[in-house]
Amino acid sequence: MNIEEQNLERTRQESLLAELSKDTQMLEETERNASLANLGKNENRNDAVKQDAEKPNLASMIHPAAIAYGLHKLSEMPAVKETIDGCKASISDTLSDWSHKIDEFFIGVYDSVKDFFTGNDADAKAIENLGGNFVEERDFGLDKCTEAAKEIFNSGVIENWANLSLEQRKEIAGAYANEVAQAFELQNYAGVYFEDLEPGVGGYNNGDGSIHLSNDLLSAWSSPLQIMSTITHELRHQYQFEAVQGYHNVAEDVRKEWEVAQEIYNYDQPYCYDPWGYFYNPLEIDARYAGETVVRNVTHDMINA
Repeated sequence: MNIEEQNLERTRQESLLAELSKDTQMLEETERNASLANLGKNENRNDAVKQDAEKPNLASMIHPAAIAYGLHKLSEMPAVKETIDGCKASISDTLSDWSHKIDEFFIGVYDSVKDFFTGNDADAKAIENLGGNFVEERDFGLDKCTEAAKEIFNSGVIENWANLSLEQRKEIAGAYANEVAQAFELQNYAGVYFEDLEPGVGGYNNGDGSIHLSNDLLSAWSSPLQIMSTITHELRHQYQFEAVQGYHNVAEDVRKEWEVAQEIYNYDQPYCYDPWGYFYNPLEIDARYAGETVVRNVTHDMINA
């Protein structure tokens, strides 16, 4: 490249640099003007917010009495008053309608049940037919058994049971058994017999009026509460046997339940194969309830004496 061409190239480059410098200056000036404009807008906005904050809150300056007066005047306007009166009438009619419905409901209920309390005496006649000594089967005789147990197995007997002789314990057991037989109104009672029984067997009853108890119940280490429960339990079986035979007034469904329970008694099968054979047999459930109820009543009164 000759000198002339080099000069032309240098001149062209200097011209491009000048144009680029000019464009840069124009861009910087535009950005600066935009920043100044935004700053002015923010200052104006802050001034507006400040002015709004300084303005008084007109709602807070209105007195409640003025509001009430305005609502009162509004309600006196004919169109508004007509609407309000219509609403009142509608509510009144609705309440009145519900009142009549409620009255009709209770009248209907009364008409449905009044005969039960007045003219229908079937239940009362059924109870009369069961006899004067009828009490709910499960609790029959237990109050009298409890009274006898409290008197015979008093605190002195219970505390000194281990110090009593074998004969004294037998006499106490026999005296209580006689009272239980009277409480259950047994038709056939033949006394108490103590004998050696299999381990775990406290006693049994064959329905012949006698009960057989284990000699272990008379030992010094046994509890008088245990013999109390066992005697009540076994003589309850005698009551059940006589009820099935028709000697005691029990409901027919109870008599039938006890009759079937006697037929399915089974001491040989495990509970899983014969759940109603022995332990959960209806007769055993009822007898356990009798014996344990008397014990509970006695101990309850001793604890709370």
